Amino acid sequence: MLRVLEKLLVNIIFISITLSKSVYPQFIFTAFEDESSYQGSWQLYHDVPTYIAAYFRDFNKNNVVSPSTYLSLFAEPAMAKYDAMDFQALSEIAKQTNCKYLVKGKITDFSISRFNAGESNIAGYEAYSCNISVAIQIHDILENSTVYAGSVESSISNKGLGLNLFGSQSDEKKQYLTLNSIRFGSEEFNKTIVGEAMFQLCGDLMSDIKKSSKDLLRTNQKSITQKSKTENSLDSVEFKVEIKKGFILTYDEESGEAFVNLGSSSGIKVNDELIIYTKTDSLFDPTSGEFIGFGDTNISSLQIIEIRGEKLCLAVVKNHKEKVRKGMEVRKQFIKRD
Repeated sequence: MLRVLEKLLVNIIFISITLSKSVYPQFIFTAFEDESSYQGSWQLYHDVPTYIAAYFRDFNKNNVVSPSTYLSLFAEPAMAKYDAMDFQALSEIAKQTNCKYLVKGKITDFSISRFNAGESNIAGYEAYSCNISVAIQIHDILENSTVYAGSVESSISNKGLGLNLFGSQSDEKKQYLTLNSIRFGSEEFNKTIVGEAMFQLCGDLMSDIKKSSKDLLRTNQKSITQKSKTENSLDSVEFKVEIKKGFILTYDEESGEAFVNLGSSSGIKVNDELIIYTKTDSLFDPTSGEFIGFGDTNISSLQIIEIRGEKLCLAVVKNHKEKVRKGMEVRKQFIKRD
């Protein structure tokens, strides 16, 4: 154990020097336990937490320590699991890198399914689905306490069944058959049904954490958005997203129903969840003092229940109905497909 701690401290010093003094990691991500029945080529115990860590970094501007970097701190990788709850050792990491939280997890489901109907050599219908479930714990290293424990799951399926004629392969089938050859987290991966499910899972996880604690995901004010050279393992995850924006056209506070000027032409689908924003304080250029606009804050969310046209949908507000008003902006992030 002493040999392990000695190497641990040496690596801590290395990371402390390599990280810029202005970079303050907030979260250490460990490898997850994989309890799923997945039998493919991806290493879920490593790939899933790496994807989530990259999502935290890119979409919430948190500084993170990846599972690969975490494992490198130990003389033997197997010791990482043993020392994952050794808060004496972890507190040394926290002190040297200003990292506060340890993220552990279990992958309870990771399944990709294909449904066929009809004669494959003449004409057939097919559909695909992906289900991912994880249980996450976030520990405050310095306080030796659990600050978040929850489970999230995502499920994505083809809304329509694809038609195959005379045994020809659809694009979906070709994608399904080549999944294991696609690098987990790559741009190509994020265009697949599995990538959509992972992206949705991360968004739902972040929303659930924020509901549990408003301050837990708050970006360290001393952090910077520049990527650390020690975290190039996260560069294997490539997010290319677009943000669809719309406005609440009408709103009934009693029922929570709202019409939004987004529809089929925006890629919005039934059951999609959109975030509602309201303007907050005025923003000024710190150098010139010139007014540059208004800040905004997330106050609620709504769920699409009907698509009424190319630029119209009916939705229901899920929470804080009393704070929502006509004219407020709504947004949804999408993985780019072209």
